[in-house]
Amino acid sequence: MSNIKHFLFDCDGVLVDTEYTAAIKMSQALNKLGVDISVEYYLQNFLGATFSSIVHHYFKNSFSHSKVLEIIDGVEDEVAAEVKLIEGVNDLLISLPAKKSVVSNSSVRTVEHALEATGIKRHFSTKIFSSELVKHPKPASDIYQLAISTLGYNVEDIIVVEDSISGAKAAVAAGLSVIGFTGGSHILPGHGQQLTDLGVSEVADSMEELGMILTSFNS
Repeated sequence: MSNIKHFLFDCDGVLVDTEYTAAIKMSQALNKLGVDISVEYYLQNFLGATFSSIVHHYFKNSFSHSKVLEIIDGVEDEVAAEVKLIEGVNDLLISLPAKKSVVSNSSVRTVEHALEATGIKRHFSTKIFSSELVKHPKPASDIYQLAISTLGYNVEDIIVVEDSISGAKAAVAAGLSVIGFTGGSHILPGHGQQLTDLGVSEVADSMEELGMILTSFNS
């Protein structure tokens, strides 16, 4: 197999187990605003989406920009207070010699906090690719196109790890090889098949399995 030069990891749901917490906190925030939404519905329909796009989905332009930021910042702070690593992720990152970056729909502030709070920032020496840096977040391919052009590698030199439908769509659309990860607490039955149907190369349901897949690319 080809020698992989760079790994691109999504953050929430791949590195840190925050997607279920985010679903709870965002659903609660929407409930307070009069939206009847359950955590399960959120996970089925908004997994991987930006908080701002979810607010816009329900309220269009009803709120001022400052009000939207107030809602998003409140949810992000609540999620950040409960951030924790996916089990086994530190050992996985240690085992991978190639350079690594984070490509996330979350804000730079949120990603930096997650990496620092969980002690894995040292594994990511390059910049964070956040949806804040592009016009269209995942599932558009913009953020991955930015990563490719910034890093200066060919697409065959890069492997992506994504847990969400939107993230997998974005990476596949950018022409990248994608490994789906279904080991987070937020994953619902059938999600792995959905990722496969989108075109991911393989699906791993644990960090141990993910490690075996990723290391095989450089064997």
